[in-house]
Amino acid sequence: MTSKIKDFLDKFFDLCREYQTDIPPHKMAEILRDYADRLDG
Repeated sequence: MTSKIKDFLDKFFDLCREYQTDIPPHKMAEILRDYADRLDG
């Protein structure tokens, strides 16, 4: 895994942990699926 990808994932998971008390994990997953759909579309 490249350093940039690892840095991104570390920051991403830190962000998820920070907001998991406000946004349930299933809602985060839904948001990510919507984002992925937009990238594909």
